[in-house]
Amino acid sequence: MTPDPDKQARDRFAILMGLRAGGGALILLGLWMLLGGSLGGAYGFGAVLMVMGFAGMIVVPKILARAWRTPR
Repeated sequence: MTPDPDKQARDRFAILMGLRAGGGALILLGLWMLLGGSLGGAYGFGAVLMVMGFAGMIVVPKILARAWRTPR
């Protein structure tokens, strides 16, 4: 049974938006930690979270979109 193309497109869009939202949340958490949030002031870990957030928000959705692209 082949999947419905509309449902598949909606599911993929939801995955991409979830990755971008999660990346944004990681960026905000990392920034909060860098600015001296109440999680112990782990500045290095805050920077790592920000980098991971940027990767999750920018790089990973592009890789998945390229992998899911319809062949021409």
